[in-house]
Amino acid sequence: MDFNIHVDISHAKDRDSLIPVMENAFPDAKHKTHLNFAAQMNQFINVIQIGDLVICPVKTSSTISIARVTGDYKPDPETGSPTRAVEWLKTDLPRDTFKQDLLYSFGAFMTICEISRNNALARVEQVIATGKDPGDGTTPITSPKTTDTDAEIATDADAMVDLDQIARDQIEKRIASVFTGHDLTNLVAAILQAQGMKVRVSPPGADGGIDLVAGSGPLGLESPRIVAQVKSGTITVQHPDLQGLIGSVQDTQADYGLMVSWNGFTPPVRKRLNELYFRVRFWGRQEIVDNLFSVYEDLPEAIRAELPLRRTWTLVPDEGEDG
Repeated sequence: MDFNIHVDISHAKDRDSLIPVMENAFPDAKHKTHLNFAAQMNQFINVIQIGDLVICPVKTSSTISIARVTGDYKPDPETGSPTRAVEWLKTDLPRDTFKQDLLYSFGAFMTICEISRNNALARVEQVIATGKDPGDGTTPITSPKTTDTDAEIATDADAMVDLDQIARDQIEKRIASVFTGHDLTNLVAAILQAQGMKVRVSPPGADGGIDLVAGSGPLGLESPRIVAQVKSGTITVQHPDLQGLIGSVQDTQADYGLMVSWNGFTPPVRKRLNELYFRVRFWGRQEIVDNLFSVYEDLPEAIRAELPLRRTWTLVPDEGEDG
């Protein structure tokens, strides 16, 4: 989010000097919103230091990336938007790389927020080094940096959290622990059946690259006819896996392929998403959960028993209320 800023704001050295900038950018917003956005932008251009770590949750892929800041604030030469140069250290980490307490902090509604509690810094450094979050209390506690502008810093303790994302994280953890191996194929089959398709699941073991087939109509012979591969656990779909699925679509005279992977897809596979849009659908964990939600009430009782869910209502914060 660029906070609708498209001019050089290097003259603004604290939050108060950024408030007029936000008033100009959002003339119809409340004063509290101007204060909130000014505090966040102050962190971005003045408080964050070269060498600091940045956590970037990516909702569209249910992943988290980690970067190290390598440059000071400068406006983008084309758009004027605020930018900071970074070095990407880890990209596309599954959200369950981190334990729930850190995910809770990462789930803040605020765009820019300092994460300080639960020994966050030392644990993120461990993820960079080992790929695993050791949890709180297992590594030396690193005290958060203090500056003269601490009164203007929004922390994870101050920010409202995204309850939807927290709930989703818990659901994903349950799916990952319960529906492992061939059970994930059965879950995908149940979702497709609830969506009105006739499905045949290959038995466990060697399947020749076909984990299930599905079709429409009373006998499952009508279009769309689908061939699917399902990868569970920590398996990431590689390009040969995708090519194998495309070959299975041709061999079976199916209409489409469905590639399902709980752990996601490598960059070469993701680059082909648009190219294969009318031939293959890709379900990562986000698509699996989204499709599960859409038919949950129609899933078999045995699956709903393993994954008991209920709808809840939460109040959406007013504009600017997240700070």
